[in-house]
Amino acid sequence: MVTLLIMTNGRGEYLERTLSTLGKLHASFSRVLIHDDSGDNTYRKWLERFKYEIAATDRVGFAKAMISAWQKLKEDANEWVFHLEDDFLFMEDVAVADMIKVMGNNPHLKEIVLLRQPIGSRERKKGGIIASHPERYEDKTDGVHYWVEHRNNFSCNPCVYNKSLVYDYPWPDVPYSERQYGRMLFKDANAKCAYWGKRTDAPRVMHIGDVRVGLNY
Repeated sequence: MVTLLIMTNGRGEYLERTLSTLGKLHASFSRVLIHDDSGDNTYRKWLERFKYEIAATDRVGFAKAMISAWQKLKEDANEWVFHLEDDFLFMEDVAVADMIKVMGNNPHLKEIVLLRQPIGSRERKKGGIIASHPERYEDKTDGVHYWVEHRNNFSCNPCVYNKSLVYDYPWPDVPYSERQYGRMLFKDANAKCAYWGKRTDAPRVMHIGDVRVGLNY
């Protein structure tokens, strides 16, 4: 069983656009949880229109919001999580069950991420995240599915992970927590993360969050 966790912090216009593309995300989610760190009661009330479960913190910042959200994940018995931030559009169909199958057969993988478009100057110049440092990535296939493994970082871009992470590697309450979380995972010499698909595939999601309102990344 799979939980869909959606992280938001007050950017309703982005969230609406993100949710409008959820039809491309194919999975049988038994729980959909929106975690809101806006601290805005009006926004929280507005979220109720989507008829999903809502959890909230009050402008505690990225790290503490992640800690709170992961605590909420412990309230269900689902084994898998699809993690989604409020500013990503799905550009093509994504079969979550296929991603989970690959992770189940490759337990060294800590997450499988959907590739976004190039954003930074090096990414744009080289043609993408993977193309910016191609030597750091390894192409993999099981004969049916394709993915690209690496040990660069853990990403909260749209991804699948096993909920065991919540228990085995709790989110750290430190500055630059996403970066530090990856370093913590990679203390295990066998641990890797991955992008879904071939390295030459077009991005499967588009980041639209030009305006950042979150705190303490």
